[in-house]
Amino acid sequence: MMEQNVVMDRYFFKDFFKDKAFFLQFVRILLPMAGANLIMVGISMADTMMVGRLGDIQLSSVALANQLGFIQQLLVFGLSSGSNVLIAQYWGKRDTGSIYKVMTVTYRILAVATLIFTAIGLFFSRQFLSIYTTSPAVIETGASFLRIVCLGYIIHCFGAYTLMVLRSTGTVKISLFVNLAAFFTNIFCNWVFIFGHLGVPALGVEGAAIATVISRVVEIAIVLLYMIRYEKNIHYRVKLFFAKKLGILRTFIRNALPVVINEFLWGMGASTIAVIVGRMGTEFTAANSICGVLIQLVSIAIFGAGNASAVIIGNTVGSGKYELAKARALKLIFLSFCLGLVSMTLMLTLKKPMLSFYNISDIAKIYANQMMTVYAFLAIFQAFSMVSLVGVLRGGGDTRFVALIDVLTIWVIAIPLGFLSGHVWHWAVPAVYAMLKCDDIVKTLVTLPRVLGGKWVKDITLETENNRNGGNDNANDGT
Repeated sequence: MMEQNVVMDRYFFKDFFKDKAFFLQFVRILLPMAGANLIMVGISMADTMMVGRLGDIQLSSVALANQLGFIQQLLVFGLSSGSNVLIAQYWGKRDTGSIYKVMTVTYRILAVATLIFTAIGLFFSRQFLSIYTTSPAVIETGASFLRIVCLGYIIHCFGAYTLMVLRSTGTVKISLFVNLAAFFTNIFCNWVFIFGHLGVPALGVEGAAIATVISRVVEIAIVLLYMIRYEKNIHYRVKLFFAKKLGILRTFIRNALPVVINEFLWGMGASTIAVIVGRMGTEFTAANSICGVLIQLVSIAIFGAGNASAVIIGNTVGSGKYELAKARALKLIFLSFCLGLVSMTLMLTLKKPMLSFYNISDIAKIYANQMMTVYAFLAIFQAFSMVSLVGVLRGGGDTRFVALIDVLTIWVIAIPLGFLSGHVWHWAVPAVYAMLKCDDIVKTLVTLPRVLGGKWVKDITLETENNRNGGNDNANDGT
């Protein structure tokens, strides 16, 4: 106990900047990830700005059609985050054999799940869009976009997951390069296919879908080249995908499945919110789409910090330094507060210049401005919930608690209050939007005591070591 207190004293806030290894690792992961996220936001901004010049209907149809891709990407993120909880801790032990097995299980699940989403986009696009809107024009336009863009789902899921694995082992710069290539590819192809240049006819929203698919092809090509020629830490090869016995499925299910369920149910909740928004009118939907892009822009560092926190905490717990992990968690929480203030300031500063780029109706611009103002004052809560839940608690192995809080707050609080305020009580737009986003406030109030209590540290890799020693899992686990 005395040794633990010494460690806590050494690494607590009075020596905040003396943990050089922590800050170097945090900055080394955060900066490239923030750069990569900035480029991804740039792609979203380019899409919405270019499609937004076509009008409210086109912008709304693409925003709603992308809900299928949003749910699919959340499934990818859930599987990736769940497996990366394991991978980060295994990397702390430099156990590459177990990392291979986790990656193989994840790749297989991703392949099956993504093919289902692709089939929905190809064959049931109108039925899917009719869930979100009753406008025939929006449904027809969105369906033409969805039938094309869904062809890039399978490509994107493999590339995105591989990049997340590389981040867990400290390789982050490649994400920046991949996203940079996708950014320029997407903008150029949007210019060619949406508006009709270089002899290509103007294809409108279908052109935007084609541009997205082409950028996905560029992404995966660079990832494959890097993995085959340059990657030095993991050395994963295609033949490992076909391994018959992995001996890790039970550990994967127990620790990754809560994250997958968490992200999927949260994604379904976010999609349900999109239904609430979509049925409040085309202007509300267009405004929400624009606001969402600016939120992504001003939250770049927040999302980067969340992922960096998961890697740092996971590596620290995996190396057996539990008290150090708790002390670093407190530092990460403090940094999240600072990042929230930055995000709030950026939102209030950039909202008016952002709106000037869009060719939408005046009422849609008014709605978007009001939504951005509301979000600005919720940014601190979002920063805390991202770093504490996605970063500290999930990285520390406390996946069940994260899943419980994340799902309950959106389904029990945000969705009912959003529906009642928008469709029953008919409140003003700012109030409705505040209700739809209030879950981060509740997450902060519930999660802070959990982080401070320190009971979230769980070295889940010990389970695999016990299985090896006892031989129980290896006898039964395949894929």
